[in-house]
Amino acid sequence: MLAWAYRDFGMYHMVGRIFAGAWRAIGVARNTTFNLIFLLLAGFILLGIFSTESISVPESTALIINPTGVIVEQKKSLDPFAEFLSGYENNDTETRLIDILDAIETAATDDRVKVLVLDLSKLQGAAFSKLEEIGNALETFKHSGKPVYAFAKSYPQNHYYIAAHSDQIFLDQNSHQMLGGVFLTGLGVYPTYYKAALDKFKVNFHIYKAGLYKSAVEPFERNSMSDVARSANLSWLTHLWQEYTQTIITQRDISSADFKHYTNHYDELLSKAAGNPNLLAVQQGLVDDTISYAKWQDMLTNIVGPAGTSFSQIGLKDYLDATRPALPLNSPDSNKIAVITASGVIHDGEQPAGSIGSDSIIKLIRQARQNQTVKALVIRVDSPGGSASASEEIRNELVLAQKQGKPVVISMGSYAASGGYWIAASANKIFAASTTITGSIGAFALLPTLEKTAAEWGIHSDGVGTTTLSNSANILQDINPIFDHTIQQSLQFTYNRFIELVADGRGMQAETVEALSQGRVWAAQDALKHGLIDAIGNLKDAISSAALLAKLGNYEVLYLEKSLSPKEQLLNKLVNSGLQSVYSAVEHSDNLSGLSGLRAISNRLNGFIKLSKQPGLYVQCMECILK
Repeated sequence: MLAWAYRDFGMYHMVGRIFAGAWRAIGVARNTTFNLIFLLLAGFILLGIFSTESISVPESTALIINPTGVIVEQKKSLDPFAEFLSGYENNDTETRLIDILDAIETAATDDRVKVLVLDLSKLQGAAFSKLEEIGNALETFKHSGKPVYAFAKSYPQNHYYIAAHSDQIFLDQNSHQMLGGVFLTGLGVYPTYYKAALDKFKVNFHIYKAGLYKSAVEPFERNSMSDVARSANLSWLTHLWQEYTQTIITQRDISSADFKHYTNHYDELLSKAAGNPNLLAVQQGLVDDTISYAKWQDMLTNIVGPAGTSFSQIGLKDYLDATRPALPLNSPDSNKIAVITASGVIHDGEQPAGSIGSDSIIKLIRQARQNQTVKALVIRVDSPGGSASASEEIRNELVLAQKQGKPVVISMGSYAASGGYWIAASANKIFAASTTITGSIGAFALLPTLEKTAAEWGIHSDGVGTTTLSNSANILQDINPIFDHTIQQSLQFTYNRFIELVADGRGMQAETVEALSQGRVWAAQDALKHGLIDAIGNLKDAISSAALLAKLGNYEVLYLEKSLSPKEQLLNKLVNSGLQSVYSAVEHSDNLSGLSGLRAISNRLNGFIKLSKQPGLYVQCMECILK
């Protein structure tokens, strides 16, 4: 028996050695494979970094305004993995508004640029005020005597607003898209309502709000939009649509009645055009003609000359790289106006670019405040709001700059609502675009409890505590009445504080501010009429106003942004220079199919994760986002 056991053990030992050797071989193969992949990626990245050639502008060329992704005030902090999953393809998911405006302005006086061409095929979206600023820049460009042309397979609503400022608009005669031509849907706000579903699941939402129009809570207490919310939303939507309509009928020289008929009876008109959307757009005067891509190429070649198999051209990014100085050319002793961008949802603490962190923005404000050459501050606010405490911290830091004799001027972007307006309230002057959405002075809170849901499954919660608030965080019991009263008082205090600082900042009576508050959203023209802003204007107007308030003759503009760490700088360089090469090598691989959807899911969840990590009182305009 002992001998048998010994033989058995020897056999197992031998088998074990075989498997161990095989496993080590697998491990070596695995490590070798990963090392080879790493070296391959590193090779692509280094190739991208060191093979970059200097960019020059041809002596006769067309500048292609070809934004990609969404037009924003400030790009979000770079996530290399997400960039790769999205399918890099040399396309950014965001394009800065200032880059488009600078390129158009520079090209107006650049003799090498003979024509400006709009290629909006990769533009995914832009808020109305950004479209307006681009349109105004194109109008200024045309004063140089150079033409602006647009060519596309179709023109969705956002694309068409920009294209309408062209001297000539063309459609590809060979395009056959389901919603081709010029397809305009108008503007709308359509929240999703959950009340019936919550009742079915027996989720009890305790709702707190300060402000009659703070309709962000309605999806949890109703199954449809209330009459007051419907009226308020329609008011600012109508104003924005009137701005859109007026721009189109002016640029295209068509009647308001014809445009209204086109947008409200599209199907009837399309039927008369034999179902051809491109033909309909030409018939209605929205585009000039349908031409082939070959003819489009020939037309531009006749203007700027050939280059390879196409016409001489340079894209937006390359043009900026060729014309902008590598480093800002600020004189250390000159008087300066500091410009700081506050873009995104407002959170407490440090936040990456594309979000507003109280600590992040305060550091920039403090940097400007402590710089003796900075004589005034301009804050570009593009935010629907967020944390009340963070908004107050930022506003307070701006007040400290004012106390040092440095005027503060606000330039509102697409949104400056709720917490975004809180930041602006105490400024010396407030400017907004005519299509800015602002106001929404109010506050709300939502607290779900699941006692009915748990009871449905036979789950109950009970116990004892040392105080009357011991069970305040227990969502398996009905809300503690003392806790309930506490939340409502805290919310009302925040709302009263909001009204107070607006009244002080705008030189108004608290009663007047409260009548304008109630969580109501205002279009800029109405905000101007009610005294919530000082003027309609862009960032340049705000800078000029700051110079006037600071009594400056000559000055330089100093753009202050959050500094990237060495690690972040390296990641930016690697991604921008290398991932394009990596993606180009694997873009046809089936392994990447469907991965781009992960980016959308990640972005959707990111905001909820941040809020869950930072519980507190939030002043945010949820209804400001158009659909």
